[in-house]
Amino acid sequence: MSDTELLEKFNWDGYIAIENAFNPDEVSRMQREADAILELIVNASIGLERKSGRLDILQKEDGQQIVRKIQPINDLSLYLTEISNDERFLGPMRTIMGDEPILMEEKLNYKEPLPEPLSGFDFGPRTNDRFPIHSDWAYYKAQNYPQSIISSAIVLDDCTEDSGPLHIWPGTHKEDLPHNKVEIGLEVQPRLIDPEGGIDLLVPAGTVMIFSSLLIHNSRPNVSGKPRRLMIYSHYPKAADMGADVRNGPARLRESPYEWEYIRKRDRGELKDVFTAPTFS
Repeated sequence: MSDTELLEKFNWDGYIAIENAFNPDEVSRMQREADAILELIVNASIGLERKSGRLDILQKEDGQQIVRKIQPINDLSLYLTEISNDERFLGPMRTIMGDEPILMEEKLNYKEPLPEPLSGFDFGPRTNDRFPIHSDWAYYKAQNYPQSIISSAIVLDDCTEDSGPLHIWPGTHKEDLPHNKVEIGLEVQPRLIDPEGGIDLLVPAGTVMIFSSLLIHNSRPNVSGKPRRLMIYSHYPKAADMGADVRNGPARLRESPYEWEYIRKRDRGELKDVFTAPTFS
């Protein structure tokens, strides 16, 4: 679409979806990087008997475990770092912002079921992988970040109705809806959004979704038996002058010494990998 059409659609809906932005070979490589990151973080957590601060893992009431997300990830993958600078989504984002997009944070939402339960993890109260009805800016404004932040999600697995796809309420980016704090995060206050409304973004792997930080969205639990991985990058306009890695930097500094300690102990034969990322047909 032209820049004018892009702006009109984004200003009206608060999002755009670009299918086939990445080809199957690129998606396959991103999937392999996701597996490698998962293996490192899980094995380091088990080996050092300390759950990584990057790892969000939960246990359902039936005992099945799901990796919900890992954040941050760019310092763990050169390829995903390169992807974060790809013009296929930075170009449209630049048009929408009217400024140069600067990377603020990145995370990989896995929603990945584990075939066998892992021991030694302290699980919190969350018992499913759903995300509440919220906007990203409800979190960002606590740090006085600008509303002009835009996020992009690269789809690594086909999003189907039973995979817990991103569910959005188009047009809700035009105002800041108040949120309440709930047990699993922040949620739009009751009666401001019809919980039965909105649309599922049912898109194939390789799609890039770009959406406003004010857009209301959520996702249902993934019941497909397969992962539903979204590689999410958030960028702010250069004029905001927020600095480098202000949101994820502290986590990198805190967690990387543990990962390097695990790698060194593994290389010396003192520890060994016990977890392998599952494969799905």
